[in-house]
Amino acid sequence: MRGRTLGIARGLVSAALAVALIGGAGCGGGGGGPKADIRGRILLVTTGQPPNPSATVRVDGAGAVTTFADGSFTIRNASAAATLIEVTAAGMTALRQTLPPLTENAVNDLGTIFMTDTAYDASVDGTVVRSDTLAPVAGASVTISGKKTTTNASGFFSLADLPAGLGGIGIAAGLIRATGFEDKVLEFDLPLGTGMNHLGDIPISPPVGGIPGGPTTIKGKVTLQGQTVHSGTTVTLKRTSDGQVLGSVTTQDDGSYGFWVPVGQYEVRAERAGFTAQTAAAEVVRLDATITVNMTLTP
Repeated sequence: MRGRTLGIARGLVSAALAVALIGGAGCGGGGGGPKADIRGRILLVTTGQPPNPSATVRVDGAGAVTTFADGSFTIRNASAAATLIEVTAAGMTALRQTLPPLTENAVNDLGTIFMTDTAYDASVDGTVVRSDTLAPVAGASVTISGKKTTTNASGFFSLADLPAGLGGIGIAAGLIRATGFEDKVLEFDLPLGTGMNHLGDIPISPPVGGIPGGPTTIKGKVTLQGQTVHSGTTVTLKRTSDGQVLGSVTTQDDGSYGFWVPVGQYEVRAERAGFTAQTAAAEVVRLDATITVNMTLTP
């Protein structure tokens, strides 16, 4: 079957906007060997809401639990060697899928798992790239509906046996997490169709703020009048639209500083004890073009 191409809703998101995982009371597992706790949330593709009546969740080697009103569940003291999760709910197609490797003596979050009333026959592939340089990001963790994989050296990933119909604007279908980057919540422009769905390039962003030795979209030098060493000035970056302070850095010996930020309008403020503070506006219109903001502080 031919695949189709879907867009990804792009944008910088913080970890606070990632898929919510709400732990609740759960039934413990039996047997010996290393243990692990498992938690997650069950939602329905058809409504985006938790199942009502509650869903039943089972993990091999552990007893069954039922979801709370918000769809959350916790299974405590399951076998750390468990490999399969099963979920049933009224009016939905029963779900059986492989668990990601579990960490012993820890809480393992599966994220949001979606159930469908049709079939789990959708697949996705895509490439995770840096938003500033479009270079591939290797080793990024990609989780969609409780299934997890890791990008290869080319930033590529694929996942199969996902619920058909998952997605649509405003539906947090999954999460991408990589060291040194902001978490990226996945939202599909269109619901997943049966067969392969090509997501294309998915950009993830470095943290807003200063990145020593890294890429910058706003940079410059703050010179201290009458001084030969220009280090120690505090440079603060504020978003113009809402006044939120995004970060601050301290200038190097030559007065240099830098920030990585998305496209937008910003205010740069330089302050140093014994000198008059200065503020300058900066507008980033392209991620591949650096804006230079130089300032001179006078005593």
